[in-house]
Amino acid sequence: MYFRFAAGLMLVVLVSMAGVWLEKQTLEMRRTISVQYYQTDVLFDLIVRLRLETQRLTAPAQMTHLERQNADNAAQDQKTKRPSARTAEQQPELIRSTRDQLPLLRFQHPFNPEGID
Repeated sequence: MYFRFAAGLMLVVLVSMAGVWLEKQTLEMRRTISVQYYQTDVLFDLIVRLRLETQRLTAPAQMTHLERQNADNAAQDQKTKRPSARTAEQQPELIRSTRDQLPLLRFQHPFNPEGID
């Protein structure tokens, strides 16, 4: 008689412990899922901001401003009658000046695929 009572009590305790363990696992998985949803929201926000900045930097108004600036530089070159052939010393200056004039198409944050998992 005592043996059956002890076995029944032990069975109830084991079932309740299994239920608690399953609830803990479920709660942990829900936390993981909500963290992943938060990360996707942050990434979508970052994508939207970077696309907007890309559009702003490559807008037609920006491009016409650069074309106008290049035309002004070409007109100044013709007025001062600079030789068209550039020497080796002037080449880094030319690269530096064109780099300053071109729109920046690089994202501010590098892509890191390891952080997505």
